[in-house]
Amino acid sequence: MTQLKDLGKFSKMDKAPSLKTVFEYDDYRIYLRDYYFHSKATNKNFSYRYFAKLGDFKSPNILKIVIDGKINIVPETIDKFSKAMKLNKEESAFFKNLVLFNQATSSEEKQKYSQELIRSRTFKRTYPLSEAQYHYFDRWYFPIVRGLVNLTDFKEDPEWIAKKINPPITTSEARKALEELINLGLLSRNESGKLVQTNPTVVTTNAITSSSLAQYHKEMMKKAAESIDRIPRNQRDLSALSLGLSSESATIIKEMIEKFRRDILEVASKDQGPNSIYQLNIYLFPITKGEDEGESS
Repeated sequence: MTQLKDLGKFSKMDKAPSLKTVFEYDDYRIYLRDYYFHSKATNKNFSYRYFAKLGDFKSPNILKIVIDGKINIVPETIDKFSKAMKLNKEESAFFKNLVLFNQATSSEEKQKYSQELIRSRTFKRTYPLSEAQYHYFDRWYFPIVRGLVNLTDFKEDPEWIAKKINPPITTSEARKALEELINLGLLSRNESGKLVQTNPTVVTTNAITSSSLAQYHKEMMKKAAESIDRIPRNQRDLSALSLGLSSESATIIKEMIEKFRRDILEVASKDQGPNSIYQLNIYLFPITKGEDEGESS
């Protein structure tokens, strides 16, 4: 759970913090924290007990213990929070899905609720690229098709694209990918009518749009495993290390991996004649429990 500390340090002398709309948050606890600080600064009568009364809660400190991450909001009381904060219909729906998204315990659940969040009209206006970023990773071959347009021998032919990808996709999937990438603004046509990438890289803006990455990574891990049988050894590099590490060393290695990725991207960006798309997957994760993790972790 999210831990948000030092809430008690807020004083009436502090400048009232601005409260963004709920659509600008990807963590409902942070939204609740900002709501509390803003309300405390703008309403001298506001308190945790006052909030509990507005929402008909039995516990006078329900807002504080939720913000502190001591408990989750149970689905049955989400509407009470919306009522206490006087959220309108669209805001209430977004807040509800945000709570369920943050508290989801599986990637499938996160994807389900992130899709609901992205459907919000106000969210789309706030983050106009959010839907494009989400759907870009929704199909494992979308980034591949987008990368193909940079190849020296690229052909804007769905059949050629479908066969070029390994393992191949269908011609229909290739055609749909081109249409979607153009509609999403990730591909466009230059002055001569040739398809080009609108931006060299695609990044996710927040946790909501990043949720589609979970399924993408699962697909890429599966493709990496399949490559053992499909791709000749001299055309691939698969390796694995089992390391005994402290949390400090693990952090250092993560930083080294991040630098390595940047170096790889720099080499790729300077390549003047790419003729194939490569997939590079890097994974570092604990495979045993640490001393601070109990049996139920």
